Amino acid sequence: MEYIDVLGYVAGILVVISLLPQAMQSWKTKSTKDINLWRYVIYVTGLVLWIAYALIIGNGPVAVMNFIGLALAASILYLKLKYG
Repeated sequence: MEYIDVLGYVAGILVVISLLPQAMQSWKTKSTKDINLWRYVIYVTGLVLWIAYALIIGNGPVAVMNFIGLALAASILYLKLKYG
């Protein structure tokens, strides 16, 4: 693994970790009233585009870390849509 890939994974891990508190709190309380719906719609869309971009250029770290971020962000979006 090249050092540039390590940098990509570290950056991705930090972004994914930043989503964990909100995802855990939302699943625990089933309360999403203070979460902005459009923020997560835009964010999830952006992550899907980042994954497509990473796959096209063959960048594993960007694809993997954005996929994990997508799973977390999509779960928050799901809860927002379900519980409002």
